[in-house]
Amino acid sequence: MEKLTEKTGSTQELQIVNKQNEISIYNPQPGTKAIDLRRKMAEVPEVAKALTQIEKVVFISSTKKQIADIDDKTLVEKTKPMFKYICLDIGCKIPNDPEDWQYICARLFTILKRYYNQMTLADVKLAFELSVAGELDEFLPRLANGQADKNHYQQFNAEYFGKILNAFKQKQSRVFVKAQNALPAPEKNTTPEEIEQLRKNHNDVVDCCKMIFLRYKYFGKFELTGLEYMFVFDWLLKSNLADEVKGTQEDRQRAFSLYLKRIGSGMGSRWDAVQVRREGTESTKLDFTVFEIARDKEIRAAFDRMIDEGIYINDYLDYK
Repeated sequence: MEKLTEKTGSTQELQIVNKQNEISIYNPQPGTKAIDLRRKMAEVPEVAKALTQIEKVVFISSTKKQIADIDDKTLVEKTKPMFKYICLDIGCKIPNDPEDWQYICARLFTILKRYYNQMTLADVKLAFELSVAGELDEFLPRLANGQADKNHYQQFNAEYFGKILNAFKQKQSRVFVKAQNALPAPEKNTTPEEIEQLRKNHNDVVDCCKMIFLRYKYFGKFELTGLEYMFVFDWLLKSNLADEVKGTQEDRQRAFSLYLKRIGSGMGSRWDAVQVRREGTESTKLDFTVFEIARDKEIRAAFDRMIDEGIYINDYLDYK
């Protein structure tokens, strides 16, 4: 998939393209890889229209051959000159000693194979290009003056390499979400059986929220699974029984401690851990955990308010 374009063919042609992609994107065959879905998404006109020029380049680079699918001999032949040109682009000096340069290339080759093998070589080259252009600034660690730390400090090493590639992956993820959201809804005629199943699923969620509240009210038990937290918070918000949340500094400190604990247990990426330790409680990688902590506190606070105010829960249950 060389180019993401806004197709301008006939209505019939577009319907055929959309139907083919609907089958492969919304109903993929078992074992279908994410990269194969992106290649199909690149053919959807709505996706092209939704992305900026830079975002299109980011999206298309992800549809090339992945590093994991390139044999070692070919990968060595391609990465060595690539590393050289990246150094030239970013203004980093190449060591005069050939052995030093050979070590750097071998080390970065290993890093790519071990931690970034789902990326493409096009992704790697583009990451450093976007870094130079300032397109990755919002995803990079901050210096003391608040500016993005995209500097290499004349060290083309694993730490710098990981810093840029991790920032690129965050930008790429945002592009993927934008592309996914731009997909047209699949055409589907809902059967009576499917409508009944949707009604049952909705009512099961309502029952779940009711039981969780009553268990807390009468037994003081606040025990929810990941999905239950999501269901209950969504229900409370829609019922105006809870407020939107924004994490406090205390929440960020707790999230930071939890992150370090997970890293200590061997979970997570080494490179992400380096970034989080450097940035501390303000690291953007903690944002979702901060949200979860604040959300869970708000659910409990909402339950306490409902109990104190004597709210009759059945008045807030939307059964179908």
